[in-house]
Amino acid sequence: MRTYSIFLICYVLLLSSCGILGTKPVETQPSTTSINPHEKLQVNIDAVLQDALFITASIGIKVVAVETGEVIYAKNANKLHHPASTTKLFTAATALAKFGSDYQFATTLYIDNASEAQGARNVYLKGRADPVLQSDDIVELCDALAQTDVKTIQGDIVVDETYLDTVREGPGWMWDDKPLRISALSIRGVEPDAKTGSRAIACGHILKSTLMQKGIDVMGEVVSGTVPSNARSVATHLSLPLADIIKLMNKPSDNWIAEFLFKTIGAEVKGEPGTWKKGSEAVTEFLGEIMGEPPAHRFVDGSGLSRYNLLNTELLAKLLVYMSHNFELMPEFMASLPIAGVDGTLRNRMQGMYAEKTLRAKTGTLSGVSALAGYTKTADGEVLAFGILISHYVGSAASARGIQDKIGNYLTQFSRHPANGN
Repeated sequence: MRTYSIFLICYVLLLSSCGILGTKPVETQPSTTSINPHEKLQVNIDAVLQDALFITASIGIKVVAVETGEVIYAKNANKLHHPASTTKLFTAATALAKFGSDYQFATTLYIDNASEAQGARNVYLKGRADPVLQSDDIVELCDALAQTDVKTIQGDIVVDETYLDTVREGPGWMWDDKPLRISALSIRGVEPDAKTGSRAIACGHILKSTLMQKGIDVMGEVVSGTVPSNARSVATHLSLPLADIIKLMNKPSDNWIAEFLFKTIGAEVKGEPGTWKKGSEAVTEFLGEIMGEPPAHRFVDGSGLSRYNLLNTELLAKLLVYMSHNFELMPEFMASLPIAGVDGTLRNRMQGMYAEKTLRAKTGTLSGVSALAGYTKTADGEVLAFGILISHYVGSAASARGIQDKIGNYLTQFSRHPANGN
């Protein structure tokens, strides 16, 4: 009996080894499943947003493929934030659309039409909100007058700043932003007149002293006023083209230029004098023209200094996509944006990343607010438009900027071609 049991056990083991009894273990093959690149991108961005900053801070993101309109990523895209200097994107877009890239700001010198031989009753200097006017430009206007027969100014130097209103400080500006003091006749770097607080009067004093240096006697004073309808134009200084001015605005995020543009938009679209209210109305009308019913927003200035400004990443993305499809406006608009790791306010950001020298975007910073909005090109050559608004944090903007940079880098790295096992 014992011999039989041993035999039976040996027989069962033999059958098992030959595969006749039971099933053969399934061999494990290497996985050939491909991870969807789009899903992987979303997972990567979601991981970035697990940062401790967002225990208290808020974020809104919208990323869109400009060619197809496909939403690549979105989070809280309809939530309103303070846009800070991404406001300048709307100022730039509206100015380009309404004026054209060749538009120039004019500053003109006039004399009374009824002036006597070798003498003029009054000389007039009229500003039309040139944001890059320089003292040398006024000197050139004086040169033109010096080449005429006029040797004496019997009356006054009259400065005309009526192209814009006389409200100097934007709605909702903090006290330390007030020194901008916007006037239609201004030279940055030349302080307002000490007695009157007027930038236009300060420009008039430059004109008066230059004329006297050139041998033209000025009998009167520098006063504010308006150019009579019958005054005769002596010379006009024209600014750089708008395309160049917008680059000077967006690359370093220049608030001075932005506010001149904003009020000029108001003057040209809604009628003189230009005001912040008219500028706001004109920008809102432009958005209605290009996108029907735009998402909720509020603009009260052109630079983003005001805390009254509100918008969301949905609106940012819509503007950026529109501009990318507008052949006439896109080159100048794109050229004005800082380039990651290269220039402007992105000069020191994303260095050594895939986004370096590729991503172009407008930055924005206020206390507790950090924004980034613009374009990048993916590894496949696809152009993406994106807006990232982060707000309601305390302390340095470094963490918020680091998060934006990581997201921008992921977008630039993105490829729709899946990598097996990755």
